[in-house]
Amino acid sequence: MTIKILETLNWPGGGLDAHSVKVTGDDRFGFDESARTAWVLDGATDLGPYRLFETEESDAAWIAETVNRALMMRNPANFSDLKSFFADMFADVRKTAAKKSRIDLEKAEKSTLPIASGMWMWQAGEETHFVRLGDCIAVICTPDGRTDVLEHKSSAERETQTSMQLNAMSPEDRIKGLREIRAIQTTEPEHAIFGLSAHAVDNLIIETRALPEGSHVLLMSDGLWRIVDVYDMMSASEMMDRVIDKGIQPLARDMRRHEEEAARDKSVRIKASDDACGVLIQF
Repeated sequence: MTIKILETLNWPGGGLDAHSVKVTGDDRFGFDESARTAWVLDGATDLGPYRLFETEESDAAWIAETVNRALMMRNPANFSDLKSFFADMFADVRKTAAKKSRIDLEKAEKSTLPIASGMWMWQAGEETHFVRLGDCIAVICTPDGRTDVLEHKSSAERETQTSMQLNAMSPEDRIKGLREIRAIQTTEPEHAIFGLSAHAVDNLIIETRALPEGSHVLLMSDGLWRIVDVYDMMSASEMMDRVIDKGIQPLARDMRRHEEEAARDKSVRIKASDDACGVLIQF
């Protein structure tokens, strides 16, 4: 079976304050139809007191772009298993980071170390493998109309609760709290996601599905998933019906319009609008 990439989206949102201006944003997507792979990456907004990398518009964009390129350069069919594939990719990213960082990474403030969430997919024979770290999403729609959502639900719920607590703080206390959370995410093994930690490969969540021909998969960052899990504009199945019929971009435009009208609880997320990326795949 082959895959066909029907549409892609990368739409930067806002930053932690109203004055933040983004060009490419901190999300990235990639695919290789010949290898039957596709993925999305969501760089976590910079929080540290200084920058480590200066070749992209943010360190978050740097880690997302570097992981993106590393994934593009590898075919999982050339590795014995998925963990070996990702271990090799992570080692390459760490090597690149050590070379490119303007500060010794071992001595850098832990809140400056960049991380990203990700959702990666590989259609391999009769099986399709989904590998994720963090809060990126995959929604599957089979020809018989069944919808399956792959997500880290507890992560999304925890983010909502944390955001509400942080939004009640002063700006100074808020950034202090965010930096403390980031330091935990970059140092404690059980929290490691796409980034520079050697423990990231141990935290991979791997799920396998047998998807029939005619299935559709939408990979997306949580910025696009807000349509369902924050704004409650529609269900996951309604989202897939809409995307398959009209495409990703009209859906994203409706979401941005919803955000501009501020027709939601501002306490639910730190940022009023988030970077949004997506890849629509047909089997």
